[in-house]
Parts: sequence; C-alpha cells; structure tokens
Amino acid sequence: MNGFLKVLVDIASTPAILVALIAILGLVLQRKHVSDVLKGGIKTFVGFLVLTSGAGVVTGSLTPFGKMFQQAFHVTGVVPNNEAIIAIAIKNFGTATALIMLFGMAANILFARLTKFKYILNFQVKCNDDNEFLIVV
Repeated sequence: MNGFLKVLVDIASTPAILVALIAILGLVLQRKHVSDVLKGGIKTFVGFLVLTSGAGVVTGSLTPFGKMFQQAFHVTGVVPNNEAIIAIAIKNFGTATALIMLFGMAANILFARLTKFKYILNFQVKCNDDNEFLIVV
C-alpha cells in the first residue's frame, strides 16, 4: 500500500505525466476511439516535455548573456524575457497548474452535464492596468 501511494505521488508531482493524464481523461469522456486517446495523450506528454526543455534552454542561455551585458556596459540588471519567466513558473508550479486544469475541466464537465447549458465553456481571465480581473467568455 505504501509503495502504491509513492507511485501516485510521483505521478502527481510530474507535470508532463499529469497533463497527459488530464488530456487522456478528457478524450475518454468525449468517447473518442482508443487510438485517438493514445495519440492525444502521447502528443500532450511529448509537447509538454518539448515546452519545458525549450524553456530550460532559453533560461540557460540568458545567464551568460546577462553576464556579458554587465561586463560590456558596466550595468547590472536582468534580461526581461517572458519565456524565461514561463520556464521558471512551469518548473516551480507545473504540478499545481496541472491540478488546477484538472479540477477546472471536471467542474466544467459537471456544469455542462447538470445544467441546461450543454456545451463546454471556454473562457479567459485577463488583467487590465488597474489589476482588475476580467473574465472573457
């Protein structure tokens, strides 16, 4: 039993596997064919690995660039790069983000199943200059 829990914790703490399982769950709930479910899960897993690897390369290349910039111009600071921030966020918050996506998908499916709205909602949360959050459906 203890070994089983360790395996579950290891799976839940690996963002790529967790996101792939979420994609597989979504495809199964849509009643897709087994081949489509497997292809979707593998594509999601590999895509997430490529994303994290690429983000790691970007952040790794920025450190020497920052040192060269500091040496050449005698200034200190950071190199602003969205990809670097995203890579750090994925590394630090990947599991939490995947779990949030899982619970959001489950809530959305339950909402579509139990109410008169029989479609899956697609929305974005945006923040304006005054830090006011807007939900765009």
